[in-house]
Amino acid sequence: MDLELETSYMPLPVPPQRDSLWKRAAAWFVRRGRMTLRFDTQVWRAGIVGLWAVFSALLAVTALGMPTGLGAVFDAALFVLAGTIAMGAAGIVAAFALSICYVPVPRLTIGIAAFAGYAVWFICDKASLGDWMSLACAIVLPAIGLAGGLFVGLLIHRRVPTAMKIALVVVIAATGLSFDKWPINVYGDVPADAQLVTAEPEVAQIMADNPADDGTYPVKSFTYGSGTDTKRSEFASGAALKSATVDASAYIHRWKWLRSLFWGFDETELPVNGRVWMPEGDGPFPLVLIVHGNHLMEQFSDDGYAYLGEMLASRGFIAVSVDENFLNYSFWGNIPDNDYKVRAWMLLKHLQQIASFNDQAGSPFYHRVDLGQVALIGHSRGGQAVAMAADRSKWFAKDETLAGMDKIHIQAVIAIAPTDISIDKQQAQLKDTYYLSLQGASDGDVDSFGGERQYIRTRFTPGSDRFKSTLYIGEANHSRFNTSWGTMDDSLPGGLLLRKDEMMDAGDQRQVAKVYVSAFLETALHGNEQYRRLFSDYRAGGEWLPEATYMNRYEDGSFVPIARIDGDYDKAKLDNGVTAKADRLQWTEEAAEDRNGNDKGTRGAVLQWKQGDGSYTLELPQSFTASSAQEFVFNMTNLERDLPGFDENARKSGGSSIPLPDIDVELASRNGAVVRMPLSDFKAVTPLPYTHFTLFPWMEKRAMNGKYKEPTEPVFQTYSLPLDRFRSAESGFDPARLSRITFYFKSDQGKVMLDDIGIANVLPE
Repeated sequence: MDLELETSYMPLPVPPQRDSLWKRAAAWFVRRGRMTLRFDTQVWRAGIVGLWAVFSALLAVTALGMPTGLGAVFDAALFVLAGTIAMGAAGIVAAFALSICYVPVPRLTIGIAAFAGYAVWFICDKASLGDWMSLACAIVLPAIGLAGGLFVGLLIHRRVPTAMKIALVVVIAATGLSFDKWPINVYGDVPADAQLVTAEPEVAQIMADNPADDGTYPVKSFTYGSGTDTKRSEFASGAALKSATVDASAYIHRWKWLRSLFWGFDETELPVNGRVWMPEGDGPFPLVLIVHGNHLMEQFSDDGYAYLGEMLASRGFIAVSVDENFLNYSFWGNIPDNDYKVRAWMLLKHLQQIASFNDQAGSPFYHRVDLGQVALIGHSRGGQAVAMAADRSKWFAKDETLAGMDKIHIQAVIAIAPTDISIDKQQAQLKDTYYLSLQGASDGDVDSFGGERQYIRTRFTPGSDRFKSTLYIGEANHSRFNTSWGTMDDSLPGGLLLRKDEMMDAGDQRQVAKVYVSAFLETALHGNEQYRRLFSDYRAGGEWLPEATYMNRYEDGSFVPIARIDGDYDKAKLDNGVTAKADRLQWTEEAAEDRNGNDKGTRGAVLQWKQGDGSYTLELPQSFTASSAQEFVFNMTNLERDLPGFDENARKSGGSSIPLPDIDVELASRNGAVVRMPLSDFKAVTPLPYTHFTLFPWMEKRAMNGKYKEPTEPVFQTYSLPLDRFRSAESGFDPARLSRITFYFKSDQGKVMLDDIGIANVLPE
């Protein structure tokens, strides 16, 4: 019998169904996402807060340098909000990427630090701080923020011993308090020879009232404008007079839509807006236009010269501060093309408009403007624009919209820290026009003396009563001549790198401007000759001027050149038959250069000596006569920075061993009489100002790609030696028959440049 075997089989387990590749990848990304912040502990999160705080502070500061016109608080809040969102997003993305790569670091902290570093570099690069400084800031600022945050995180962490917390506080406090005393952060003294080592001789003070004081005229102020200005109510509903807009499209071809959005007009409808300070009285009064330079267009500049306008009006001038803010730079709208030319053109349009007002019965200007007595004052780019306007035929000879300008006579030009670049390959050449330029040696914006170039290009008809002058102020900067521009010479954040503690007080700087502007216009437009000596020798007005380092240059129509040194390149044969020779010194003729090595437009005799007894002699021809001359004049600048031994190490150690030039001047007449006198009997050799531009010495050659690498600029000083002093020393000396001039260099070593040697009339006491 067959037996049936019954066997039961357990079913085999069904293998689990495997997820798709996409699901597995998604799950892996989720797991890595959950692990992203694994290493960002409480202390590292405090570091993130520190990074955010430093980055936000930089954004807020940057917002002030990139205004939208909606207000500083709004701009700062907007920048910080946008930066915070970008920082958070970038940090999370970077942290997730590090998590995917299994990098065991505080990933969010690293990601945010990397973003902050890049953002800081980008901001600094756009602010033109230079490659080196941008990179340094990109490393240092996030490091400071991170370190500060970690420091706070450790202080609040429960597991950190109290002793360690105290030690951290002490170390951080000591580091912060002593940072500016570290050797790498300490400037050496300026060169020892940059101090005045010879007492200045006494100079008779000008016996006149302080030109910076208010005059006797009551002053009324008002504005004129388009009447429709959406940004400036004083030129819209607040304007006392309505002016016609002008079309500058013949000159401007690039006007961005953002600029139109901000201002409400384009280049075809530029407003003719002006702030007026007018003396009360019948007149007519001389007219003075004042124009600002390039600043942020959203931070208006025209109200920054009220201190000049009010003073001038009280002294009998009609002063007008011209609005050209719409031509200024904006981060959002850049700057219009041909802005230099248009700045000058706008000045001419203002003169036309005022001339029209002068003919309108009922106008405050009616028959009160002396259009034959006009002066222009310009600051920065405005300082170049005023010279261009005075020499308008170079750029606007074919402009038919400038009809009627021939009845307006620009007699005087004042340039405050002016630019000086070629426009259409041309530069202004002033002829028989009074010219004055003021410049600060501590100018961090226009860091070279462009006004000295225009001074060189200004000429006078022989015998003219006109003059030209410059004043170089060692402790003055660029912005403080305008009360609206603050104290910094660079927009934020770059301005934070600039040093201010060695500069003169802003009020003192404007006091210098008031003294010189007022005295100059009193002389040029009111014919008040008692102030003229101020421009040939600043010491004559010492009682009016704050203590500072001053250098001045002067020449008038009475000057008769003996040696201009600008002729051919034969150094021994000069103009007018004058011959030159040198003994025991190196002698060349070279171009005068500014701080940045650019040609100033003149040449001079460069004399370098070592023995202490070198000399430079000019032999005058028999035909030379000086019957009416009353003083011997020459211009000189110190070139000690070119000498071996005057180097960075010398400056760091507190100065070089190169002394100031010790010079004797010897004059001989044809009857054989010879008189030799120390230059210091007339005026001590002027030491050049030395400027520390940036906060720390290691920044000087690196910030702004080396813009501040040179601490000084060779600037000429005029030396005037009355000939009667030589006659008093030697009764036989006859200055009318001058035959030879010799400069003796007695100091151990030195290097100077001489230029514009001649004779002139002495100015009255």
